[in-house]
Amino acid sequence: MVESDIVFPSSYSLSSFDHSTDTDSVAGSPSLQKPSSSTTRHHHQSRKRKVGRPVGSKNKPKPLLVIDKANTSVVKHVFIEVPESYDVIRTIVKFARHHQVSIIVLNASGTVSNVTIRNTYCHASPFTLYGPFKLISLTGTYIHNASLSSTLNKDPHCSFGISVSGIKEQCFIGGVGGKVVAQNVVMVAAVIVNKF
Repeated sequence: MVESDIVFPSSYSLSSFDHSTDTDSVAGSPSLQKPSSSTTRHHHQSRKRKVGRPVGSKNKPKPLLVIDKANTSVVKHVFIEVPESYDVIRTIVKFARHHQVSIIVLNASGTVSNVTIRNTYCHASPFTLYGPFKLISLTGTYIHNASLSSTLNKDPHCSFGISVSGIKEQCFIGGVGGKVVAQNVVMVAAVIVNKF
């Protein structure tokens, strides 16, 4: 027995049959419907929001990145060794002036024999403490300017803060108002900048 293929026309739809009279239909099975016309589909697509860039649009020109090599600053980490009996602050400033750089002191370690401290919160005159004292911290900045005088205390571009502890565990904190004399070798950790 030869089976023949059954061909349905393209406009054929199962939905045209009355399923209420069909005893062989399965409950809940989806019914096929006639596809919508091209005019309905075109009207539905015209309501959609167009995605993408408008026709003929161009990228905005990006600003040029200009790097002026003449104005670039070079930053380096340095360690300055201050010998015994030398003024720590003056040694730092001399180092910066000799190399014509600005310097930022991060910390220092060692022992100082005496230190001149000024109160940063009032206009009281600086006072000198005689040690020995252990350096807890030393921070500050010197901005190099060739036109400035060599007077350290009157230098507006030189500012340092210090913290020391004595034998009896006394702690003194303030701004440097004069000499900080090294009792032994003092190591200073700093950053130098060729242009500030």
